[in-house]
Amino acid sequence: MREQARVVIVGGGMMGIGLLYHLVEEGWSDVTLVEKGELTSGSTWHAAGQCPHFIGHLGMARIHFYATRLYPRLEQLAGQSAGWHGCGGIRLATTEDEVDWFRQVLGLARLVGYEAQLISPEEIRRLHPFLDTTGVKLGFLTLEDGHVDPAGAAFALAAAARRRGATIATRTRVTAIEPLPSGEWRVVTDRGQVRCEHVVNAAGSYAPQVGAFTGLRVPCVNMLHHYLVTEPLPEIAARERELPVVRDPWSHAYLRQEQKGLLVGPYEREGARTVFDAGVPWEFESELLPPELDRLTGCLERATARLPLLAKAGIRRIVSGAITHTPDGFPLLGPAPGPRNYWMACGSSIGIAQGPGCGRFLAQLMVHGEAEISMLDFDPRRFGDWYDGECVRRLAIHDYQHMYVCRRPGEYFDVARNRRTSALHARLAARGAVWGVVAGWERPKWFAPAAGEERYAFRRSNAFDAVGREALAVRERAGVMDLSSFAKFRVRGRDAAALLDRLVANRLPRRDGGIVLAHFLSEAGRILGEVTITRLGPEDFYLASGAASEVRDFDRLRQGIGAGEQVAVENLSESLGMLVVAGPRSRELLARLTRTSLATADFPWRTGREIELAGVRLLMLRIGYTGELGYELHVPMADLGRVYDAVREAGERLGLVDFGSYALNSLRLEKAYRGFGQELSDEVTLLEAGMERFLALDKGEFVGRTACLRARERGPRSVLAYLEVDAGDADCLGSEPVFARERLVGVTTSGGYGYASRKSLAFAYLEPALAVPGTPLAVEILGERRSARVLAEPVWDPRNARLRA
Repeated sequence: MREQARVVIVGGGMMGIGLLYHLVEEGWSDVTLVEKGELTSGSTWHAAGQCPHFIGHLGMARIHFYATRLYPRLEQLAGQSAGWHGCGGIRLATTEDEVDWFRQVLGLARLVGYEAQLISPEEIRRLHPFLDTTGVKLGFLTLEDGHVDPAGAAFALAAAARRRGATIATRTRVTAIEPLPSGEWRVVTDRGQVRCEHVVNAAGSYAPQVGAFTGLRVPCVNMLHHYLVTEPLPEIAARERELPVVRDPWSHAYLRQEQKGLLVGPYEREGARTVFDAGVPWEFESELLPPELDRLTGCLERATARLPLLAKAGIRRIVSGAITHTPDGFPLLGPAPGPRNYWMACGSSIGIAQGPGCGRFLAQLMVHGEAEISMLDFDPRRFGDWYDGECVRRLAIHDYQHMYVCRRPGEYFDVARNRRTSALHARLAARGAVWGVVAGWERPKWFAPAAGEERYAFRRSNAFDAVGREALAVRERAGVMDLSSFAKFRVRGRDAAALLDRLVANRLPRRDGGIVLAHFLSEAGRILGEVTITRLGPEDFYLASGAASEVRDFDRLRQGIGAGEQVAVENLSESLGMLVVAGPRSRELLARLTRTSLATADFPWRTGREIELAGVRLLMLRIGYTGELGYELHVPMADLGRVYDAVREAGERLGLVDFGSYALNSLRLEKAYRGFGQELSDEVTLLEAGMERFLALDKGEFVGRTACLRARERGPRSVLAYLEVDAGDADCLGSEPVFARERLVGVTTSGGYGYASRKSLAFAYLEPALAVPGTPLAVEILGERRSARVLAEPVWDPRNARLRA
């Protein structure tokens, strides 16, 4: 057992082995993988080995695609076969929403680079003559994906990693993980200790138990999943070509050929349950669990109706084992919350398909500080302590039960809700709020008249007109929005200014009451976060950022404090509420509630101060995201209701409306404001995002400065462009391909309809030569090429006259 390593990976399943191989590929050979049993002996060995291309998320699609490129090459790379079957796949659509979804995913296929086609029921039957296509509207054919032998693939990757210098210690159980004063980690095993710079929790079903060694709550559970393998069938044995893997939302199962028989794997919609809630026994190894076939009856009956050949086959083998699921179905991939250099590579529900790609992109992030794809949606810190054990369990069960369900834009399910609510929740619900969820917070999307419900769709929904009324009211009169979900921090102390100046790319406000928009960058110059900074005093700063960034930004602020520095960082996200009051009559409205002069001469744009309003002491900031004269009111949560009621009363005669996140998106698009996680992400630099005015390269050293200087000399790889789109009845959502004369030249990041401008708008990253005003383009929206052109400036108030009014 080695006593020192750069990286220790805990867990020898596909996720751990995939990372081991790719760390060596990226140049770190001093890596040790520790496994309590034999490699693959947790859940990898009993996996079905599916490797589908079809998935509705661009980053995850790239992860899946990478595996299907690596597995066929493993024999050449490692000298042993992975048992790759490139038989292709067919996903079935049985509803019009699924048909639209297939059209959207076909656009992702063009961006990722895999071959796919939309095919008719007749063509489905030609490719798979044993299927009954009753009720099927369309098929999504993928030509180059398939399935693999999980253990064979894992052992091949492990052998390749060993040959290049990696160490694998099997029959070695980790018993403790301890942070050291040096910033390193001590991994304690039953065969000795290893001191390392980085530790990775890739423990699969054991990930929560390994996390508990350091007090880390790992938000994933073990679901019991079955698949059944039949006896050989003469109809299958007679085929020369292997059948494509079928994924059927009606039976909620995957159906495929397995040698000369069939394999069916249902994701039961009812009765699904977790296993090992108290932890997996450490001695559990290469074992299955007792089958529970009774609760699979409905799925199996439908699977047999879809594939009648199943009725002729005897069952040869039943596999029933644990697979991990997270609350949102994405793996936990990236830094864990808390101390530096504790990483996570776990929580994957399709680990064989995702392990190689997850390993590749996490290795890039660990070694180089950046990956080829955005890692934000996989960052383990997207979950905070508000997701307790029961909440995680309920959401993970729901994710399992919806593996083959089409989730439509804006759709949230009524599971484990109301984890975090503002003091206005009951008031806004009574006013017709339709809720979404971000970082556990309930946040209004729009306000439905007469207690209506949203009919979710990939096209403009029944919310469209109501959202337009909200947006136009803000443009013409005034609106109020509860944005208490924002992350909020107080940074104070002798060295607070030095800390922030080091962490952000912009200059800090020079005067008390000044506000700046600033960005956290990686050492590679990529955008890691966006924050507004208000200087309350010489050693006192107030920061606000998006809800999804709360844990990441809190980590970044605390981890940035240097030895001997005196800085206190306080997370105020739940103790402070926040109201946005915006529109041309917002000043008139708020002036009725305070003695403080709100005239521009006394309270200019981009300034803030503590005032008394409606009898409550609060922090007022004159900034906003709507493109209108507007204010943010940061209020003690206990007083938020009082302030809201006063604002509502004062605005009654001024035409004040409540508005939600849908209207806010429309308003910010008309002003060409970027969104973090969309236009701004860890894939791009401020230069590429057109945000150079927030990059103070002459202020001195800050994180990412050197990389930004190099990037400026090198020139941008792509450039963010602002588009007007002839969108028809469906606006851009993000991740649509962009074409110039039939050539793929870019990708959208977000879009929507601007109600005041009466234009469908979008942002897209394009080849630099095409990001020129007036350039004609086409955006593929739900399978149709819609004409678009690059705009020179925001369609609303390009000179900021309304903001400065």
